[in-house]
Amino acid sequence: MYKVRVRGIFSTALTKLALDWGFSVVQPTKAIADRFKLAEDLSPPDITVKDHESKTGVIVLGNCEAADAFVGRLKELDPFVAKAKDGVKEVFAATPYEEGGKQYVKTPGGGIAEVPSRYVVYPSRRLFTILRPPIGPKPGVAVPEIVVAGRYLEVDTMGGVKYSKHIGPEERLRLGILADTRLRHISQGLGLRFKSSARFADERVLEGEARALYDELLRISSSTWGEGEVVRRGDCLYVVLFDAEVKRRLDEVRASVVPTAAGHHALRAQGLGKCLDLLDYIGAGEYEKIAEFLARGDLEILHVKPWGDVIKMRGASLGFRNGVLVIKRALRPGGVLDGIGRKIESGFYALTCIKPGSAFVVHSYYDASGRWIGTYVNANSPVEVGRRIIYVDLFVDKALTEEGERLLDLEEAREYAEFLPNRYKKPEELLPSGRLRCSENGLL
Repeated sequence: MYKVRVRGIFSTALTKLALDWGFSVVQPTKAIADRFKLAEDLSPPDITVKDHESKTGVIVLGNCEAADAFVGRLKELDPFVAKAKDGVKEVFAATPYEEGGKQYVKTPGGGIAEVPSRYVVYPSRRLFTILRPPIGPKPGVAVPEIVVAGRYLEVDTMGGVKYSKHIGPEERLRLGILADTRLRHISQGLGLRFKSSARFADERVLEGEARALYDELLRISSSTWGEGEVVRRGDCLYVVLFDAEVKRRLDEVRASVVPTAAGHHALRAQGLGKCLDLLDYIGAGEYEKIAEFLARGDLEILHVKPWGDVIKMRGASLGFRNGVLVIKRALRPGGVLDGIGRKIESGFYALTCIKPGSAFVVHSYYDASGRWIGTYVNANSPVEVGRRIIYVDLFVDKALTEEGERLLDLEEAREYAEFLPNRYKKPEELLPSGRLRCSENGLL
């Protein structure tokens, strides 16, 4: 039985599913422990499930077998799923190379990782540790250090004593004394990092793991390794994103445990706290009206890539015009409009038209005199509206100018089709026909 730790806005629904799937839930929050009547279990998890920064999905990180098993069940909900090409804290041998003034290494999983500029490394083979693995087209980050991670702590060549952000002051003091006394031979010459589970562990257990990791690091550093060879496997990392349909299903799961308002998880992504607790309690079901009420004033648009990157744009709501939310955004001079090919000049602005629940977003661009320059139509998961406009990009776009129209990024859509839910495997079919234009009065 794999052990899972669940945190974040989806914790009730995912805890219910995890228990139904045969996982053991460890280190639950008090609310979750009370809600599911869970016995105390403070043992370290095999995997951790926590919010993605967009609040529209989760990160699954940990033991590869456990992560594969958990995500395999999550796939039954048909979410977006992207798996990193290499493990977190994976140690491997590689020869760095320079390109464009930056240093990189090729990772065992076939990706690319950048070496931070604080390191100066020569083009000869050495050991690296992946801090952030490549995922999708996004490069990772690897450092020319050795990090040997256990269940409670890590031993590394970077030096110093470090702590998980989840370890409070009192526990830091206790663990710091341990590092300065019984683990002094390690902390004086190497680095120690206490993981979050260390705050629940007996000192003898911590000391035993630290010594074992120390011995392993010495063995690794004194051995010879071939180019591209994996010296030590890291933890598997998944980005799992939920569109409106998956959130609706998670609402149903949560509702089987506690009272849940319609659109609960979509509204949690809008940052509602105690207000949402009240809506859950009274059974309010006017999600669309609440979302429309929130979509006023300054708004943030979250354009989320299927592998987890978030492009943030800010604009001012002009309100709903003919059933469409219109947002005005000032454009910073100097760049080039994607797909349009026009350099951005002073006074240029964009009008973005969004119909709640639609599978596309229309961005029209104007110069300082208000003359239309072009339109960019983005295929995406159904748009969630509120103070935050949230959708997941489906790669394919259409650019419209006076010269005509072009379909963009079909090759990228095919390359990363495995990341998409089954219902979005042909995203080009979601793009609307016709020469759409977003105006202050809505779509034309």
